[in-house]
Amino acid sequence: MLPFLLKSTACLAIFLAFYKLVLENESIHHFKRFYLLGALIVSFVIPNLVFIEYIDVVQPNMESFSPIVDQGTNAIIEQPVPQTSVFDWQLLLWIIYGLGIIGFGLRFIANLLRIRLRIKKNPKFKDNFVTKVLLTQTLPPHTFLNFIFLNQQQFEAKNIPHEVLLHEETHARQRHSLDILLIELLQVILWFNPLIYLFKSSIKLNHEFLADKAVIKKNLDHSQYQNTLLSYLSNGIENHQSVGIANAINYSSIKKRFTVMKTKTSKRSFVLRSLLLLPLTALLLFGFSEKKTITRTTPVKFTETSLYPENKSFETTDGISSRSIQLAGLILDSETLLPLEKAIITDSEGTTLAKTDNNGYYNIEFQVSNSGEIFFDFNVIKEGYNSLTRIQHWGNLQGKISSAIYIGLQQNESNTRQLSSLVPNPKDLDYETILTNYTEVKKDFVLAKKIEASKKGNQNVFMQIDKGFYILSDSWIRLNSKSDLVLVDDETIVPANTLNSMIKRNQIIGMTPLGPGNKANYAIYTSKQNQNEANKTINPVEIHINKNGKLLLQNKLVPLEDLKDELSKINNHLSFEQRKKIIRSIVQVEANTSKEIINKVDKVLTEYGSATINILGPKEINQQSASREEMKEYNTLAKKYNEMDRNHMMIKKREVMRLKEIYGKMSKKQRENAEPFPDFPTPPPAPETPTSPKAMKSTKKVKTGNLPVPPAPPVPPKPIEHIKKMAEKGATFFYNGKEISAKKAIEVVKNNNKINIDSRESHSPKPVVKLSTHPIVIEN
Repeated sequence: MLPFLLKSTACLAIFLAFYKLVLENESIHHFKRFYLLGALIVSFVIPNLVFIEYIDVVQPNMESFSPIVDQGTNAIIEQPVPQTSVFDWQLLLWIIYGLGIIGFGLRFIANLLRIRLRIKKNPKFKDNFVTKVLLTQTLPPHTFLNFIFLNQQQFEAKNIPHEVLLHEETHARQRHSLDILLIELLQVILWFNPLIYLFKSSIKLNHEFLADKAVIKKNLDHSQYQNTLLSYLSNGIENHQSVGIANAINYSSIKKRFTVMKTKTSKRSFVLRSLLLLPLTALLLFGFSEKKTITRTTPVKFTETSLYPENKSFETTDGISSRSIQLAGLILDSETLLPLEKAIITDSEGTTLAKTDNNGYYNIEFQVSNSGEIFFDFNVIKEGYNSLTRIQHWGNLQGKISSAIYIGLQQNESNTRQLSSLVPNPKDLDYETILTNYTEVKKDFVLAKKIEASKKGNQNVFMQIDKGFYILSDSWIRLNSKSDLVLVDDETIVPANTLNSMIKRNQIIGMTPLGPGNKANYAIYTSKQNQNEANKTINPVEIHINKNGKLLLQNKLVPLEDLKDELSKINNHLSFEQRKKIIRSIVQVEANTSKEIINKVDKVLTEYGSATINILGPKEINQQSASREEMKEYNTLAKKYNEMDRNHMMIKKREVMRLKEIYGKMSKKQRENAEPFPDFPTPPPAPETPTSPKAMKSTKKVKTGNLPVPPAPPVPPKPIEHIKKMAEKGATFFYNGKEISAKKAIEVVKNNNKINIDSRESHSPKPVVKLSTHPIVIEN
C-alpha cells in the first residue's frame, strides 16, 4: 500500500508541476481540462502497471538442494522470537484514516443533500436546457449539473448581468459538475493528500477559464466583460459562499482570469507543448511502473555428480515421478538491506538463470531428471558488489521442492559480511509472499549484523544482545535465559553465563541444542576435545570438482591453492605414515573437468598421505585407483614373474591373487605405466579325487555314481546375535579402547552395521569382545 501511495503522489506532483509551468496560462482550456482529469487517472494507473520481461534461459535438469551456508554467512541454528510492540501503531493509523474517510464522506453527502433541499424547497423554472432555482439567500450565482442557483430578488430586479447568466449556463452546458464530483470522491478517499486539493483548485479555475472564453466568444469584447464582472462582484456578493461542490463565480481568482483572457496560444505552441507530454509520460512509466522478470526455460541436462559413491540402499527411491525445484527470493545490499535491481543469477557455466526486478525479486524453476541426492551451485553477480557462490547439496528429495532464499550482497569496499537465509517450503513463491516472509528474515539479518558487531575485539562465547542471551561461534544459538545449562565436551555442565571464563570462541568446533531428557539444554564441542578424541576419529577425504575447476572439500568451498592447508586440518592427529595406511580419499569429478586440475589435486592428496585415492567420474562410480604402496607391490611381483621362463615358472597362488586384486584397482593410466600383467601358463587340470576301498567296492555294484556332496557349513551368526550370546556369557566389552556395558555394546552394533568385531578371546574363561569403528590389525 505504501509504495503505491508514494508512487501515485510522485506522479501527481510531476503532472501538476508540468501543468503549472507549461499549460496553466495558455488559452487551450479544453485541452487543459482533459489533461487535468487524465493526469488524475493516469497517476493511479501507472503504479499498477506491470511490465514483464521474459528471459530465455537454459533450464538445468538438476536435483534439489540442501542449505549449505556460505563461508561468509552465519548459520542460524535457532530463530529468535520476534519482539512484538505493546502498542500497535499500524492499527492507530488505520483508525485515523478510517475516521478521515467517514468525516469527508459525511461532508460530501451533506453538500449533496443541501443542494437537493434547495432545489426542492425553492421556486424554479426551466429555461431551455437549464433549470433556474431562485433562492431567498444572498448567494452568488452557482451551478450544479443543469441547475443554476440565483438570488430571487436580484433576478426579478434584473440586477444579474446577462454575461454572468451566460457564464453559468456554460458551466451547465459543458457539465463541469461531473469533474467536481470526481475530484470530490477522490478527496474523500485520499483526504490526507494535499495534492488532491491543489488539483481541485486547478480544475475549478480552468472551469472559470472555459466559461469566460464562451462569454467572450459570444460577445467579442473581453474589456466589457471584465468591467461587468468587476462591477457585479464589487457589490459584496463575493462575501457569501455557495456549496463547495457547485461551480460558483468568485472574486479571488479574477486577476488570473483577466490575464488568461488576453492570452492567445498559437497552434505551433500548442503542438510543442502537447508533444512534451510524450517524454513526460514515458519518464513516469519508466520510473514508477513495476517491472517483473520471468524466466522461460528450455531443458538442458547438467552433468550431475554426488559427493558420495552410489549407495545401493537408496535404489528404492529410483523411478519415482519427476522432481522439480522452484527458487525465489530477494537480493539485497547486506549493509542497507535495500533491494538490488538487475542482479544476475547464473549457473556454474555462467548461463543466466534469472535477473532481479526493481524490487530485488527473482524466480527460477527447473526440472530434475536424475535420481539420488541433489547437488548444484549458482552465482549471484551485481556490479559494484562481491559476487556470491552458493553450493547446494540437498538430500534425495522427491516431488516439487520449493524454497525461498534471501541473499545480502557485500559491496566491494564494505566491511559488512554477506548474508543469506533460507525459508523451506513457503506457502507460495510470488513476490507478495516473499515480501511477507522477508519481515522475519530481515529481523534475522539485522540481528546477525548486531551479533557480528558484538564479536569484534573479543573471544566471548556468551553474550547479551539487546534483551536476548546468545552463545556464539561461527553460528549462534538464542538461549531462553542466561542460566541455561550447557554441556561442554561431553564432560562438564555449566550455566551459559560462565562459559567466557572456560573457553574461547575460536576453540569451538560445533554446538547444538539438546532434546528433552538431557541434563543440559545445549552442547558445545571444542578443539580441546577434538585433540583428546583424535585417536578415535578418522575422517575420509571427500572432494568434488566441477567442470569449472571449483573444489568442494568436505562440503566446503575451497580454492585449489588453499587445498593443502585445508587438508592439514583433517585427521591432523595422524602422522603422514599413518594416513598413508588408513585414509581413503574420494575425488568426484564432472565430465570435461580439466585433467591439469585433477592431477594437481591428486598430487596434493599424495603429499597429504592417502592409502587410496579414488577418482570417480560421472559414469564410473565403481572405478578404483591403486595406492603408491600397492603399485610398488604390484610392479615387484609382476617383474618377478615376467622375468621367469614361462615353461619353468614357480607360481604361488597367493601372489597371483594379489596381482589380480591390485590390477583390478588400477586406473587406465596406472595400467599403462605399470609392469605388464604376467602371462601365466594355463594351469594343469586338477587330478581326480582318490577313491576309498569302500567306494571302489561300491563302484563295482553301481555303474554310475559320485561321492556324496558334503553338507554346507553352518551359517555364521549375525553380529547382534553373537554380541547377545557373549553378553549372556558375561563377556567384557570394549569400544574404541574404552570399556562399555553389554547393553551399550548391543546398542552400538544395532546402530552401526559396519562395526568391526574382535572376539578372539571369546572362548576363554573371561571372554573379551572388542568393538571398533576402525580397521582391526591382527598381528601374527
